[in-house]
Amino acid sequence: MIIDPDHVLSMKGDLWPDVWFYKKQVEVIDSTFTCPETYVVAGNQLGKDFVAAFIVVAAFLICLGRKITCRIVTTSVAEHHLKVLWGEISRFVTSARRPLLYDSLKNPSAVLVMNYQEIRRAEEREAKNPLNYLVGRVSQKDEGLAGHHAEFTMFVGDEASGLDDAAYEAAQGWAKHMLIFGNPNPTRNFFYRAVKAGDLLA
Repeated sequence: MIIDPDHVLSMKGDLWPDVWFYKKQVEVIDSTFTCPETYVVAGNQLGKDFVAAFIVVAAFLICLGRKITCRIVTTSVAEHHLKVLWGEISRFVTSARRPLLYDSLKNPSAVLVMNYQEIRRAEEREAKNPLNYLVGRVSQKDEGLAGHHAEFTMFVGDEASGLDDAAYEAAQGWAKHMLIFGNPNPTRNFFYRAVKAGDLLA
């Protein structure tokens, strides 16, 4: 299932009208939804987690609106790295112009439920094994990173210079879109090889 980047950016205007992305961040959004794999190398404080958080929340909401199954898995090499990304995800969810978080008394018509590093559809809030989710998984190798099949799937790798090749290989079995980003730290893993290879034709 293809999501048009223009649809994603129009959602920003509807739900987060005060958010602004600079040119390189817009390129990341466009590439993530139009290419199988997107790699971003940038230093600290340049908005990698910010734009990645927007991408995953927007994708999850669009799939919900279209009633198609969606599974998005975010990972990093350490809990404190993943907390940064999920702090940004939480900020997008809680700052939307239209309240998104379900509350049985205050907001029973809302569409999302958020727990620690997990977002699911409100309609699946009691499900033991939800069909749709946006989750965080700390893993250097492939633990918990395989088998997340759905109509729309995305794998997001943070601090990618430290991720093991096995994590990438596990995601290849199911992820239709990959967003991999990190600082330009010394490495020889899949992140290094992909950045070194440059743009490739699909």
